[in-house]
Amino acid sequence: MSKDFTKLHQFLHQESVLTLSTHDNEGDWSAPVLYVADTVQDPFALYFLSSTNSRHVKALAEGDRAAASIYSDYTGQWQSICGVQMQVRISVLNEAETAKAQRVYFDRFPEIKALINDPKTKQEQLIGAAFGKSFFYRADPSFVRFINNSDSFAGRAEWYFT
Repeated sequence: MSKDFTKLHQFLHQESVLTLSTHDNEGDWSAPVLYVADTVQDPFALYFLSSTNSRHVKALAEGDRAAASIYSDYTGQWQSICGVQMQVRISVLNEAETAKAQRVYFDRFPEIKALINDPKTKQEQLIGAAFGKSFFYRADPSFVRFINNSDSFAGRAEWYFT
C-alpha cells in the first residue's frame, strides 16, 4: 500500500462530482454533490455544500458515515476508467472551517457563488436562496480505493486511515 497520493490527488482536483451513499429508514440513497478537494490535509478532505433538508444529510443524523464515489467520464477506451470508492465520515463545518471551505469552493465554482450573490433570473433566485441556506460539510476518508486503468487493467491502490 503506497503512501504516494500524487495520482489520487490529481484525480480529485480534476473531477467535481462526489456521489454520497447513505441509508435511512426508507432504505439506501445516493446523491451527487459538487465538491472541492483539500489535499493539503493528510491524506485529504472533501468539502461540499448541502441543505440540512436533503435526504442524504438527514440520513447522516443516524450515523456520520457514508459511502462515496467519484468517477471520470468514460471516453470509449478501457484505459480511461478511473475513479475512487471511499468510506467517509461526514461532519458539518464550524465557522472557521466554513470560511476556508467557502474560499476554495467558490474559487472552484464561481457560478455557484454568482447564483447566491447575484442571481439573474427568478429560477436563479430560487436556486441561490436554497444554496444560501445550505451548510458546508467535510468528508474525511477512512478507506479509499483508487482505480486507474491507465496504470494497468483493474489497476488499483487502497489506503486505510484512522
